[in-house]
Amino acid sequence: MRVSHTLKSAEREKLEIVAGLLQQAGYRSGKIDWQTGINIVRISREEVSSESDERARIQGIVDHFGIEDWTATFS
Repeated sequence: MRVSHTLKSAEREKLEIVAGLLQQAGYRSGKIDWQTGINIVRISREEVSSESDERARIQGIVDHFGIEDWTATFS
């Protein structure tokens, strides 16, 4: 299963840190885009074994760094 995460934050530095950490863990990260006052980054990973485990992992990071918005798409 493949997952694509979209993270949004007014603070670019938060997204840079999170994207860097997730890249070290095997995720692919796109560039951080700026859209109407919010920074957006898309991060993906192939071969995710459990949707619930993946959501819990990223939710912990989102909570820790205070990311304002996060969505995940599994395919």
